[in-house]
Amino acid sequence: MSQKKSRQFYCYKFTTDRIEESRYEINDMCFDKARENDEIIAISDNQILRTIRDIKGIEFDPVMVEQLIKERNGVKKLPNSQENCKRLKELQDRIDHLLFYPEYVAISICSMSQYDKISKKGFKINGMTYRRLSCSAGQARSSTVLMCSEDILDEVKARLDNGRDKTVPIAPSKLNAYFGLYSSATQVVSEPRFCVVKDFENTVKFKVNYVTETNDKEDDVVDQREIEQTIDRMDGMGLISPRMAEQWAKDLGQDYIPSQFIIRQSFMKGLLTVFDFHQFCEEKNNGNYFVKTIYKDENGDYIYEDLRECDIIISESQFKLWNAYKSKQEYIDNYHKNNIKWGVTQFSPREYENVVFLNYQFIQSLELNKEQIQELCSMFVDWINRVTIEDISYTLLYLVGQNTTPDRIREYLKSWDIYWIKSLIVNKNLLSDKFIREKIYAYLKQSIKRACLGGIPVYGNYQYLISDPYAFMEWVCGKEPKGLLKENEHYSNYWNQRNVDTVDCMRAPLTHFSEHTVLHFKKTDETEKWYKWCNNGIIFNWFGYEVDKLAGSDFDKRNCHEANEIFVEMW
Repeated sequence: MSQKKSRQFYCYKFTTDRIEESRYEINDMCFDKARENDEIIAISDNQILRTIRDIKGIEFDPVMVEQLIKERNGVKKLPNSQENCKRLKELQDRIDHLLFYPEYVAISICSMSQYDKISKKGFKINGMTYRRLSCSAGQARSSTVLMCSEDILDEVKARLDNGRDKTVPIAPSKLNAYFGLYSSATQVVSEPRFCVVKDFENTVKFKVNYVTETNDKEDDVVDQREIEQTIDRMDGMGLISPRMAEQWAKDLGQDYIPSQFIIRQSFMKGLLTVFDFHQFCEEKNNGNYFVKTIYKDENGDYIYEDLRECDIIISESQFKLWNAYKSKQEYIDNYHKNNIKWGVTQFSPREYENVVFLNYQFIQSLELNKEQIQELCSMFVDWINRVTIEDISYTLLYLVGQNTTPDRIREYLKSWDIYWIKSLIVNKNLLSDKFIREKIYAYLKQSIKRACLGGIPVYGNYQYLISDPYAFMEWVCGKEPKGLLKENEHYSNYWNQRNVDTVDCMRAPLTHFSEHTVLHFKKTDETEKWYKWCNNGIIFNWFGYEVDKLAGSDFDKRNCHEANEIFVEMW
């Protein structure tokens, strides 16, 4: 099965300086002119674009777009003539028209005073007024806000509000972040049957250096103490059945079943990990498939649902506005009415990389002697020294990447535009060419410079952080959650296959040595049976405090604590 490719779309992007210079009214603007001004950006499909298509009655046909692009590329190869140039422009104009969304504008904020004025009064493009639509957490970090044309703004907002009870209190900042999720790049997948369950929390004790901030003129106060910390063990994570995961893999054009999916639905986000909860109910819950959900009936009693009728289990922390709907069915009816799709924004790869580059934060937080520094740098030194004109294989490995596979080489040849490396892959004799050798030398200088700043290769990779799905199901089934992992025990199929039982786990940005978290991997017949779908990802137990050590992470897009008082673990 070939991988499903998502075609990118286009929209305007202006700075607030540019808008102010034009006196908040940009005229005579079109796609070609904006592209010449570098005021067009590529965006992936998302729910906001799908809603705009619904409102405007736009029937997007990806097959037609691909046919036009194929024809355009064919015309490009024909001899230069007036007729061919005219046909090429016609095809490009049609493609641009299908992929360009003038109703959807991104603005980059240069000053808050400009943003305040735009927020209150909007601005105009070709006579059409644009007003603020949304700003996700990621967009806020990059000082970007999305605007929408006034003629459809109210309808877009109404549909994306998805019939929620607006009297349910919520902090404006949180609502802004949840609403902003609609701009996440997503691929549409089959609608699953789901239930929503309450999160599980427990309290752990551990010793810390407790830091109390003072002011700029005095040192912070640090004292050692034992604290209690309440940890949400299901924060941002749910489960998906193997059967539904297989269907989603097909929807995404994959020929393997990913172990994890990052999802989006109306006011819902988070990670789903594959776990056979149907088999769990049969074998570990005496064949009882009924579980208590988060919703109550008219009498105030909790509603129980049959997991045999569910494809995924959503946790309370994933469904941000669950209490803004009287029932799950009301929520479903609303997203059907407003045509809001289930989407996947990321999913785990077939295989993780074997080599990763450190950064200065990971290294400077360690106390290393001269011998340890030499050992840490040994892979890099060997890597650089072996790049010679005598060893074409290792030179290509250096240029293309140590995690290269035949599939990635083929993709590299198709998509990358570094033609001298492509030529070297095809014809190894070019390694003796002066131009090629100078290019390789320049690359080596850059690599050495990066290494001096901490960019040292080591054996490792980035993986999703997973909460023990076995303990998750024990809680969902009304049992005491014991899990398959005790305190200080973890699971990783990747590292178990390599007979590695201890690793250093880090999460960027790393600011203190205590955030280096040592993991100890366990492997038993039970873990291999119940975690068999988790080919990737690192599973954490429900009894430690590793999530706090990893900068207050959760089991999705881990956010750091924001407070005047912080704590770090003692070593």
